[in-house]
Amino acid sequence: MRRNTALTRIMASGVAAIMLCAGGTFTVNAAEEEPVKADVSVKAIQGLSDDFIGGMDVSSMLSLEESGVTFKNANGEVEDLFTLLKESGVNYVRLRVWNDPFTADGQGYGGGNVNADRALTMAKRATAAGLKVLVDFHYSDFWADPSKQQVPKAWKSFEGDAGKTADTVYDYTKQTLTTFKQAGVDVGMVQVGNETTAKIAGISGWDGMSKVFSAGSKAIREVLPEAKVVIHFTNPEKAGTYATYAKQLSNHNVDYDVFASSYYPFWHGTTENLTSVLKNVASTYKKDVMVAETSWAYTLDDGDDDSNTVPSKVTADNLKKYDISPQGQADEIRAVAEAVNNIGDNDGDGENDGLGVFYWEPAWVPVGTGGKDNAELVDTWNKYGGGWATEAAGEYDPNDAGLYWGGSGVDNQALFDFDGKALASLPTFKYIHTGAVTDHVFTKIDPVEITATDSDSIDAIKAQLPSEVAAHYQDGVDETETVTWQSAALDWIRGAGTYTITGTTNAGHDVTVTVTVTATPAKDYVTDGSFENAENDKNWTIAGTGASITEDSGNAADGKRALKFWASDAYSFSATQTITGLEPGEYVLTAMSQGAAADNAAITDGVALSATTGGKTTSDALELNGWVKFDTATVPVTVGSDGTATITITGNLPADAWGNVDKVSLVKKTETPVKPSTENLDKAVAEAGKINRDEYTNESLAKLDQALAAADVLLAGSTYTEQDVNDVIKLVADAIAGLAQKEVSSLTVTPSKTTYQVGDAIDADHDLKVVGNYSAGMGNVTLSADQFTLDYDFSAPADAAKVTVTLKSNPNVTETYTVAVTARAEGGSGNGSDGAGNGGATINPDTGEGDKTNGANGDKITGVLSNTGSAVTAVGLAVVVLGVAGGVSLALRRKRS
Repeated sequence: MRRNTALTRIMASGVAAIMLCAGGTFTVNAAEEEPVKADVSVKAIQGLSDDFIGGMDVSSMLSLEESGVTFKNANGEVEDLFTLLKESGVNYVRLRVWNDPFTADGQGYGGGNVNADRALTMAKRATAAGLKVLVDFHYSDFWADPSKQQVPKAWKSFEGDAGKTADTVYDYTKQTLTTFKQAGVDVGMVQVGNETTAKIAGISGWDGMSKVFSAGSKAIREVLPEAKVVIHFTNPEKAGTYATYAKQLSNHNVDYDVFASSYYPFWHGTTENLTSVLKNVASTYKKDVMVAETSWAYTLDDGDDDSNTVPSKVTADNLKKYDISPQGQADEIRAVAEAVNNIGDNDGDGENDGLGVFYWEPAWVPVGTGGKDNAELVDTWNKYGGGWATEAAGEYDPNDAGLYWGGSGVDNQALFDFDGKALASLPTFKYIHTGAVTDHVFTKIDPVEITATDSDSIDAIKAQLPSEVAAHYQDGVDETETVTWQSAALDWIRGAGTYTITGTTNAGHDVTVTVTVTATPAKDYVTDGSFENAENDKNWTIAGTGASITEDSGNAADGKRALKFWASDAYSFSATQTITGLEPGEYVLTAMSQGAAADNAAITDGVALSATTGGKTTSDALELNGWVKFDTATVPVTVGSDGTATITITGNLPADAWGNVDKVSLVKKTETPVKPSTENLDKAVAEAGKINRDEYTNESLAKLDQALAAADVLLAGSTYTEQDVNDVIKLVADAIAGLAQKEVSSLTVTPSKTTYQVGDAIDADHDLKVVGNYSAGMGNVTLSADQFTLDYDFSAPADAAKVTVTLKSNPNVTETYTVAVTARAEGGSGNGSDGAGNGGATINPDTGEGDKTNGANGDKITGVLSNTGSAVTAVGLAVVVLGVAGGVSLALRRKRS
């Protein structure tokens, strides 16, 4: 085992550094000489300013408290949430504001029911705790995000009128902020809209949206001139979008200070890209930038049993960016903070234009379990609004909240566990300044993944097995360990499937490898059914309006291009390709679709996929169920003697319906082979599972494990035969028959001496009688000293006098005892055997002779030798504290027999 990365300790003076810049000076943190001790490992970010924003959006907090949730520190002690955040290094809170998230009779919509009054209540508590406040106006009665920017109920009469909406935004913003100011809230920033990528308050188009932005900004400047004005967008991963948004804001003379982005690693690309797109805005338009929302999961469990956003809406690859653990959360927060800090000073004012990061809803823990099956929990959600939406929210948002109302979808991304106790990741905003280290304790080895096709040889697959893996430790220092794989099991791969085998590292750590074997793709007869090659567009005949083959990056089912459609009026279109030269027979035509109506409602019959052969047409609907919620249509096709099939995609859609069709494929139908029965193999595996492994040797158990691994691999395949099954049954049966019993089942140790003094040695021939109880009919046999080993340490009276006896021929068999040790009395000869006399002695570890000049009177400590139990694995030294008076100085002595 060798260490492949050294733990970097940041050595710097404890005094904050002063950075000299063209426009002035600003202070940055200087990491302490040693990072703080913690339960997560975080490397301090160099050059991070002391006022870098470490913020958290806790908008749901009041509803959670009303629902009975309490928040606790790492010791499990209940604390006020804002106090706890302050202690954890947080300096800002973000609070959303909805206009009127209630029905006419006062039933809340959920998500915290955060109107201006409730936001003010939380803001005053935050200010009292020493936290600054970002007020996040949604200008909606409920959730505002890229997919919905619904106008408030009270503004419905002038929906779409940008002028009236702007005037109302100005009045509403000014009135609300005035109450915050009069209440003494420390408002540092105000957000004009939330994720306003395409709309704000029902207004779309840059002319109208800019009027609304400017109206909100004007109100902020008048009431809180020192507060920063924030405009908030999302999807930084989409090339060119942020540059376009910033340019539009500039062209329309929108007065603002901060260009804010959401950044969720599950969807929004890399942190390097985040830095790049935000730095472009900062340098081009001399604006501050920040991340207004981010988060990561610490578990994939569902705290309230009502589904979670993660992992249900992300790919497995996106879940691998960071570990799913509190350490992974700390890593994600640090990575995003560093990305923002890397923006640097782009306007020469001596300050970093990257202001900071807000973690979204770190305290949104469950208010109960059981999901919608728990009537009491449903009542709690509806009464207090502690879930993301109540049943009442359907009146305002029928197509989302009305269908999917319920609990917290982000409880597994909180920085508190399901019981409200702070996770080790909560203080990360503190640690990015100081650094944090933890113990060098093994945590895991990432599973190894190998991909292959069913045409690859077994040897080629085995060649991909790594000989070394990185073992992860809690302190962030990896160890490189060599692996021994159960590679023989891979000989039983049969066809496409997902196969898993295990291995063991030289440090004794378990590791797994997953081998994914895919079937060699059947020939696809559609020319460029994924629309990726523009030169092949000519193979498609497109008629009607609203549809074109174009780039739709981030929305396409495969690649970047698709058949995309949208029109401002009701429209119809078709896309057709005729395929010739097909062999007569049965085929399968498939395609994928995504999209929705203008109000995001699903469309189940507006788009269709069809095939025409021999004058007969078969078809299937391509449903539009929402953004990137792909539907697959499947059409059976019978090709006749003319070898021709015409495939067509048709659409007949209402105004503003949108979406795309992608990944069109026509393949020859194949029959799935019938697998032979595995009943007898299952019985053999079950029989092996009943074996008491403690009775058999490791060598014979290893052969059984190899046979069971072969069974696991075979059963995961798709093309195994009856002969394969019978062969593996024999492997398992032979391994069971070949199990060899362990040589010895127990040891019995009888002491003849009960008390030892510091520095004494155990005489294996005289002090202990060791008897082996042989299981193979030999009975009790007294062992000689050369048949067992001793492990003990009589260094000092305060040390444990634990004696472990281990059989040399079978190290799995041990017996452990505890014995008392006496201090040597004062003034004796210091001889290593009797310790008599007075005058405390320092014992020479080699000769046993004593230094008779030091020490005070020592009380003799006595005890008896007592059995502490048998074990099948070696037991480490324990600590038994024994009192010693007089502070006698004793040299260490360790003996092994």
